[in-house]
Amino acid sequence: MRLLGIILLFFSNITLASLPEARDVYINDFANLIQNGYESALRKKLKDTEYYSGVEITVVTIESFSKYSQKFSSWESFATALFNKWGVGNLPENDGIMLLVARDGRKIRIELGAGYPMRFNSIMKGIIDETIYPQLKRNKYTTGITKGVDQIINSVTDPVSFFEWYKWYILAGIGALISTLIALLIDNKKNPGWFWVLLALAGFLVLGILRNLVQGEASDGFGGGASGGD
Repeated sequence: MRLLGIILLFFSNITLASLPEARDVYINDFANLIQNGYESALRKKLKDTEYYSGVEITVVTIESFSKYSQKFSSWESFATALFNKWGVGNLPENDGIMLLVARDGRKIRIELGAGYPMRFNSIMKGIIDETIYPQLKRNKYTTGITKGVDQIINSVTDPVSFFEWYKWYILAGIGALISTLIALLIDNKKNPGWFWVLLALAGFLVLGILRNLVQGEASDGFGGGASGGD
């Protein structure tokens, strides 16, 4: 088993080595799709976003996915590997975002960190389908990328109430507290039925919070959406 692990690690390192190296934190325009004069403004916007919200967003363009298709079975797996290799985002929030665009085939992918709830997958897919791809189809790569970045920023930096982010923790905590207080007031020897009802309620609350945590982590490496075509 140890030998197998070493072999798998060896081939994994070879695959990761085939990925491009990051030249910049915010913009890596390997395919030169962003027009002169726009890149510096876009970089400042991304830098300000991270400064004020803590969300790191990086834009990557490549000429073609075909260069990497022998190493990666799909466009999505390529995006995930690049996202992970570059370590996009900040810990422990794990809230990084990568906008990846390939010129040939007009392939697009918005990769999300594991910190985003599942609902952000459909949000990012909507940004791709309704904003970025229509512009790329008209060969307006700069417009598609800049407008897409604006919408990505708006979608992840809109004010969200404290209760919205932590509602499951709050509700679970309240439920557990109430259950504990009632259990202390009830003699479980005289009222065994109530004791087991309260215990079951507390169990359901715990399962609810665990389910919420699992859903929050389900987007690890696969968040967002993809699109491509002529």
